[in-house]
Amino acid sequence: MKTVEDALIEQLSMLCHRKIGQAEEALEKAKAQPCHPTPAPCEQLLALNGAQPLGDLTANALTSPLGRSLIELTQAQASRLQGLSDELENTRKALRERKLIERAKGLIMAHQEMNEEEAYRFLRKTSMDQSKSMADMAQAILDLSAMLKRNDAKT
Repeated sequence: MKTVEDALIEQLSMLCHRKIGQAEEALEKAKAQPCHPTPAPCEQLLALNGAQPLGDLTANALTSPLGRSLIELTQAQASRLQGLSDELENTRKALRERKLIERAKGLIMAHQEMNEEEAYRFLRKTSMDQSKSMADMAQAILDLSAMLKRNDAKT
């Protein structure tokens, strides 16, 4: 959905720039020939001049007295969606890290005969001693465990 919105934003932005350019050209022509009345700026934007017609929603937004353009709304929504996407990715990362820590804690509890709190403290202290994040330390413990299991299976 974000890709579609980004594409729509890009297309609308290009259309707006083209229409603004046409409006500026029309304004320059009007300044050079003051005897001809010039249409209102919104009418210039809505003039087709061989381009594809704007949709009803876009045309209504350009002439709306509410004062907030479609472009601003689209940009605000895209910004909100990007913020939500970033927040979702951060939450997923935190959940992945939490799962790693829980699995490593389970291994520590099983092999070191510690309770959950002791295993957590051990993991935290070890990660601080080695200047690593708890997730990195948990991953290292899980990797080491997998290597030891493979070595046990070979012997």
